Amino acid sequence: MNELLTRRPDQPLPPGTHERLRAELLTAIEAEPARPRRRILAPALAAAAVLAVVAGLAIGVRAFRTETAPPAAGPGAVRALTADETDALRTQCLAEAHRISSKSLPHPFTDYKVIRAFEFTGVKDPDVVSTWLIGTGFQTYPKVADHRIPQRRVPAYWLCSRTAGGVISEPSIRFGHAATLSGGPLLSIARNAGVYTKDVARITVQPKGQQPIEALLQDGFWFAPTVGRVDWGPYDADDPGKRDFVIRGYNAAGTLLVSHDGPDPTAAPVTCPYQAITLPNGERTHVPSPPVKPQCVEYHWPS
Repeated sequence: MNELLTRRPDQPLPPGTHERLRAELLTAIEAEPARPRRRILAPALAAAAVLAVVAGLAIGVRAFRTETAPPAAGPGAVRALTADETDALRTQCLAEAHRISSKSLPHPFTDYKVIRAFEFTGVKDPDVVSTWLIGTGFQTYPKVADHRIPQRRVPAYWLCSRTAGGVISEPSIRFGHAATLSGGPLLSIARNAGVYTKDVARITVQPKGQQPIEALLQDGFWFAPTVGRVDWGPYDADDPGKRDFVIRGYNAAGTLLVSHDGPDPTAAPVTCPYQAITLPNGERTHVPSPPVKPQCVEYHWPS
């Protein structure tokens, strides 16, 4: 595949982690049945996909239970924004994204084209996210000498949301056009949005102390009208409020596939077995050996 979605200030990975994840992703893509579009993009996607893998491993996951889906409040009616409404939303999203972006990405999303903008029409609470914008373009990642990864222009999506009260909630979510998800066929890239693979037919988001809310599923993305995270600062790395939202994914039969209870800073990270390999250039790295836990399974998005 997180942008994947890289958000806000870039965070350094532990020594050696970037190279291991890069090799892991390339190996996984090469081992997949031939899919020309994805294979052509594979070298450029390596850097962008790292965040999705890291995010997938960092989230506490309980996967593949036998319980079935309970009733949930529906997301309500959805309408597409008009051209004028879309332009106004894009302008508002860009202004907020520029305000909080790090120096390495001084003007993000300026060249991105909006491909969809929509609104949950039944939202009355001014603090609840009601409107989303999806854009597409290219994310340029500078060369990182320490990790020996050259500069790349990666096809990416841009997501931005706004509350019913008119405040931008998430202005700078990035996610690669093709990515690898670890830890389950569903990934949250915000408290109320994320991506999923074809294994998932239904997603619910349950805010703390409330009933689950049905998410809207669109072309591999999911969105839920919940309270947003506003007032981002330029150096905020993540949303601490994610822990207050439980995200569940079900298959078409209603069986729970995965449950994300939010990042738990006190929980030990999921560990998966790895084996050392030698790359064509002679470097030694590590790739996953056959997974032994549901959390170690990798899924390709979109699928």
